[in-house]
Amino acid sequence: MSDAYTDATFNIGDNGVALFTMNRPDLLNALTDEMAADYVRMLDTVQSNDAVKALIITGSGRAFSAGGNVKAMGDPERSKPVNARCRILQIHGWLERLHNLDCPVIAAVDGMAFGGGFALALQADFILASERAKFSSVFGRIGLVPDMAVFYALPRAIGMQKAKELMFTSRSITAREADDMDLLFGIYGQEDLLPAAHVLAGRLAQGSKHAIGITKKIVNRSFQSDYATLAEMEADAQAIMLTTDFHQEAVRRFQDKETPLYNWDAMDGTGRRTGD
Repeated sequence: MSDAYTDATFNIGDNGVALFTMNRPDLLNALTDEMAADYVRMLDTVQSNDAVKALIITGSGRAFSAGGNVKAMGDPERSKPVNARCRILQIHGWLERLHNLDCPVIAAVDGMAFGGGFALALQADFILASERAKFSSVFGRIGLVPDMAVFYALPRAIGMQKAKELMFTSRSITAREADDMDLLFGIYGQEDLLPAAHVLAGRLAQGSKHAIGITKKIVNRSFQSDYATLAEMEADAQAIMLTTDFHQEAVRRFQDKETPLYNWDAMDGTGRRTGD
């Protein structure tokens, strides 16, 4: 399944967990035009395939992603305001799709996640980091403002004051400091990072994709919606979920005292349900 990709690889496991690996270690997985095109290809596949229950994004080599392709920024044609603006809006075309993807998205960050790489990690529902991971809103080091929705995502993740500090200073933070800011789901040894991401994804994949997907869409809007709007969204979503096969089978199992369809507490360390 990876043949159509140029700067990344993509595979879907039998358990419904998809893995997208940015694969330009020679460029520290910079966000080249080709890498962006690979993200679009991947999103097209995931959004059209109901069998995909969770997505992991990661990077090969010593970086998750170093962000924008700084070498290409020297091109005067690319730097023209009209071209730069168009390019940023094109990025948002697929980045918002990643943000609202109707399945859990897990970022497995090993090494640097700088600039656009940091932005990509922030679009995930869960960020898992290795002990050597580093994060930076690096844009200010070259006289740019944050882009790729960092203005949106970072204050919501860590609060306004800390977000301003990271944006203004462009300093890097370690995995430990990122964890202290509540950015991370967890920190893992380098060899344990991807297996941990697969366990988390595999567990989430056992839930109702429809219920998790619509929960994600509603909670993603929670900070910019009032009570009444969220109540309406909640009522609409619940009315639909009550008709799903997953819900009806889960109720049947409960009534017949069978093994629950989705019970996080009953899963073992590998994500398998105990008692199956």
